[in-house]
Amino acid sequence: MNKQRQTYQQGCIQRKKRERGSDVWILRYRENGMLKSLTIGTVLEFRTKAEAQRSLADVRADINNQVEVVTFGQLCDRYLKEGVPERHTTASALRSMVKYRIRPYWYQERVSDMAKNPMAVEQWIKGLMTTPRRKDEKPRPLAPKSKGHTKAVFHRLFECAMRWRYLEVQRNPMSLIELHGTSKRTRRIVLVTTEQYQALLPLLPHHCRVMVTLAMCLGLRVSEILGLRWEDVDLEGATLQVRRSVVNGHVEDTKTLASEDELPLHPDLVDVLRQWKEAELPVNGWLFGNIDTGKPFHADTMRQRHLNKAAAKIGLPKLGWHAFRHTYRARLSELGLPLEVQQKLMRHASIDMTTKYGRSSMLSVTRPANARIVEMVMPKAAQKSEKGTGSPPVPLLLPRRFRRIS
Repeated sequence: MNKQRQTYQQGCIQRKKRERGSDVWILRYRENGMLKSLTIGTVLEFRTKAEAQRSLADVRADINNQVEVVTFGQLCDRYLKEGVPERHTTASALRSMVKYRIRPYWYQERVSDMAKNPMAVEQWIKGLMTTPRRKDEKPRPLAPKSKGHTKAVFHRLFECAMRWRYLEVQRNPMSLIELHGTSKRTRRIVLVTTEQYQALLPLLPHHCRVMVTLAMCLGLRVSEILGLRWEDVDLEGATLQVRRSVVNGHVEDTKTLASEDELPLHPDLVDVLRQWKEAELPVNGWLFGNIDTGKPFHADTMRQRHLNKAAAKIGLPKLGWHAFRHTYRARLSELGLPLEVQQKLMRHASIDMTTKYGRSSMLSVTRPANARIVEMVMPKAAQKSEKGTGSPPVPLLLPRRFRRIS
């Protein structure tokens, strides 16, 4: 690995006491972000600091000829080889971000210099723009959530830099970057109503219709639906076991350990799965296998070919598979179920994730509560309530400046 030599450094000379023998002069300097020291000699050899300093010309030259630093490009290269997570979905996104967004701009910078100036990285992230895919498309500011992901990758890279001793172990300098609104959504979450769901099903092919039913009624991720095998389904016991996920043809473990769980099947869902099993030939044991490839279908292809087109016919915006999981979470909330039950059915690792997940309509709770307040303060409501009692309505008093002068 080619390394770039660090600029010439002077270091500092300090006098160090010893329990036995005379004091010594020590040269302290940094190498690849690590603090190092070198004994020059005793106070008997160099009585003053100036004498010790004059003797260091050759020593400093030797140190600076040996000291090398790592560039950010070299850090990225090692991270892509050794630091990327094993999970294919995560690894693919990280490799793409590091190779095509981060490394090309910063590859010549020294890791030690970047650690001293996190503000430069912050300003660069704030100014990131999208890459147009069409000729008539213009770049626009990168979404706040994507900027937050970019900061997280920088944070991880500098964690690796300290782990690999390219930097002295310290507080991660990328944690000083301040970005606001990174958790704010730019697109509104789509919740599918019962009427929309029932109108959508007849417009879909059989295999896609069964997948949408499982997503709507169990809140499964599409990767988990595609990862289902018939051995995971117990039609007699009315249970379904989530054991794996399939993303872009790659079979992997579930997203989290909590995601791998057994779910109950309603009798109506058992009938749907039994009819599907009787209607289709098995494809290598997969519930939703492509007969041409012998592997599970691709979620994006099915969304583009079937789901989006059917959704457009019933007036829905671009509909993604995850909208059904958001809808499932909203329905659980509207039923007023305990958070522990919601967490279990959503298969979240923590209740905190369940409370933050998606959105739900609270009109069934907020409308009657708000109506009580309105009826207490609105004059018309007060007049209606006092009809038949014989008492005159209470007049609405306005500030003096708004009263009509007679």
